[in-house]
Amino acid sequence: MAQIGECMTCNKPLRVVLIGAESTGKTTLCIELAAHYNTVWVAEFGRELWEQKLAAQSLKGGDIPEWTDEDFIHIAQEQQRRENEAATRANGILFADTNAFATATWYERYAGKRHPEVDAIGDRDQVDLYLIPTPEVPFVQDGVRDGEKIRGWMHDRFVELIEKAGIPYTLITGPWEGRVEQATAAIDALLARCQAEALPAP
Repeated sequence: MAQIGECMTCNKPLRVVLIGAESTGKTTLCIELAAHYNTVWVAEFGRELWEQKLAAQSLKGGDIPEWTDEDFIHIAQEQQRRENEAATRANGILFADTNAFATATWYERYAGKRHPEVDAIGDRDQVDLYLIPTPEVPFVQDGVRDGEKIRGWMHDRFVELIEKAGIPYTLITGPWEGRVEQATAAIDALLARCQAEALPAP
């Protein structure tokens, strides 16, 4: 288990966000990284809400429920709220399985356009590093996912938008077995840079 101390001169934890297409191992990586660095992680609220909608619909019968604009606004707000709350309990670093910025791009995926209010919420996200698992690993259907055919588009869109925003990111590639090691290498490099910047000038 890695041990990290206070690494931010502003006394805030570093925030590392897992983002990308469906079924690329984001949640698994979040869990393993949080355990490795002895800290907390934030789950994906959008999935939680969708499972609630599916359960409610199954009781009533009928078609699969649809997403609404209000759903995406709620998801972005709640995801950000949960992340900010978790940051108060983090051990120097916080991991998040998606964020409000990602929610805005999922809205684009479903609606074919951007939503200004969801984008505005995403613009308030605090991110020090994005980890983007690439989609060449097999797609695993869990009964909830529906984006197998657009994984390539989602991945490319996230990379495009993150590069445009100028936020550091690392692609996590190859088979499952090597992905944790790639992620920890990127995070350790981030921690080292942060700790070096926090040292007093000679």
